[in-house]
Formats: sequence, C-alpha cells, structure tokens
Amino acid sequence: MKILNNHKIQYQVLRTFYKMAPFNIKGGLPNNEKGYEKGLISCLIISNKIALLNNLLEDLKLQTLPRDLFEVVIVFDLPGKEFLDLIQKHKKHLNITYHQSHKPLRVLSNLRNISVSLSSGEFFLFLDDDTRIFQSNFLESGLSLFKEYDVKVVIPHANSLYGIMKKHYDFLDQYSFTNRCCFYHRQVIENIGGFLKDLQTYEDIELSIRLMINDSKVFWAEELDYFHPPLYFDTMQKPLAIGQTIFQMCRSYSLPFWLLVYFNALRFLPYGLIPGQRNRQWFKISLGVLLYPFTGKSYYY
Repeated sequence: MKILNNHKIQYQVLRTFYKMAPFNIKGGLPNNEKGYEKGLISCLIISNKIALLNNLLEDLKLQTLPRDLFEVVIVFDLPGKEFLDLIQKHKKHLNITYHQSHKPLRVLSNLRNISVSLSSGEFFLFLDDDTRIFQSNFLESGLSLFKEYDVKVVIPHANSLYGIMKKHYDFLDQYSFTNRCCFYHRQVIENIGGFLKDLQTYEDIELSIRLMINDSKVFWAEELDYFHPPLYFDTMQKPLAIGQTIFQMCRSYSLPFWLLVYFNALRFLPYGLIPGQRNRQWFKISLGVLLYPFTGKSYYY
C-alpha cells in the first residue's frame, strides 16, 4: 500500500487558497443520529440498471468476508417491480437495505447522501452499478487495511472492463477518488458533511476537493483490484454535465477558490491541438466546462 504523495503540491495549493478564501466545507448530509456498527463495511450502490446491479450483487455474494461484517445499501433511482424481484433474489445471501425512488431523481450527490443515511457501517465502499469485483477477498482485504494502518481513505487499483466496443481504449486513472469504487472511514465523510446538495454528476471529485482541504490521509491499495468500463465520451453530454457541476459548485465555494477549481478544469483545452484519441477525450472534458454556460440546458450523466 502506498501513501498518496504525488498530489502533495495539489494538496498544498488547495489548502493555501482555502486559508486565503475560506468557506463552509460541510455538505448536505443530515446528522447521524442512529450511530453505526463498529467493524461493519457498508457497500453503497447507486443504480438504475437491473442487469448491471445483478452482476455486482453476484460479485458481492462471493466475498470471503463473513456476511455479518458487511451490508449492501442500494439506492435504486427508478420505480418498478423488477428491482423488488432482484432484492428478493439476493437477500437470502446478502444483508440488503434499499431505497427505491418513486420517480427518477438523477441527482447523484443527493442519491449518495441517501445511501450514507441508510447505512450502518463504520466503513464505506462507494460503488457504481457497472463496477465489477472479481477478487473474492476484496472486502476482507479492505477491512484489514483499516485495522492495520491509520487509514481514512483507501483507493483500490482500477482496471478497464471491456465489453462490446468499436475501439480499444483505456482512459481510466489507476487510482482515483471516483465513487465507482473507493473506501472511506465513516468519520471522514461525516466530518465534511457528505456530498454537496444537487450535483447531477462529478460529486465524487467535488468530495475529494473538500477531503484534501480537510487533510484526510489517502492511500493507494495496490493489492485491491476492481474493473470498470473505461472513460470514453461518445458525445458531449457527459462533459457538459461536468461543466454544469463545476458551475453549481460556485454556490458553495468562495469565489477565489472556485476560480481555482474552474481554471484547473480547463487545463485540458490545449490537448485539442495534439493528435490522438486519448488527447481528444481529455479535451472534451475542458470543452464541456467552457461551453456549459452558453447552452442554457440541464445535463445528466
């Protein structure tokens, strides 16, 4: 396991700007009044796709960690009987708590906060429904890291999951704060008030900004592997959704600090001048941030 020190300069810049232009770092998570169960891992999943969710639950069923040491919390953002049937299928093998939306909310930060509020664990594992975990000792090893070290955030190693596709690509950061798969100690999430309200996407990267301000210790876990579809933008929908979130963050950040975040998000614009598929993909992110204010629309991931 490695301490995350290649972002040391980034940490220092963020904390310096925060000291110069402070703001309330608390998110929209309600206060925890029910307490939590020590030693328990809560696997927190946001989903609206039955087939993908079923695959992930099958992976969790094969975990070597005893059933009484982890729970699965699912927030399903669609109405329908199919989801309830899926719960019935898996609840014999997994401790499942769930919330089903009466109509699609499609606001990831609020859905993540709901999952935290429903949880009972001392530790969190945030997951996307299209994440796959093929290591049967994944949860057991993650729990051991929290027990052995002074760990607050554990970032597993990302691998690209390839399905049916036209081109071979691999644009995943090997270690990222993304909620597709990341461990947190509950105290860290509660200390910063969870996720900001009403962010349709990019809620995990925004969370990492406040975590860095709060000086939370972050570790890379080379021994923990997960799989997820690679980053790829067929259209501008997702880059514009990221741009929308960047501008929503202005409501919570001080202006100088937000400008730092905004200009940092534009850092990929020069990549548009460099040939190559990877460069075009990164360029689209910054282009989406730049163009969003001129679109007059709402976007969802």
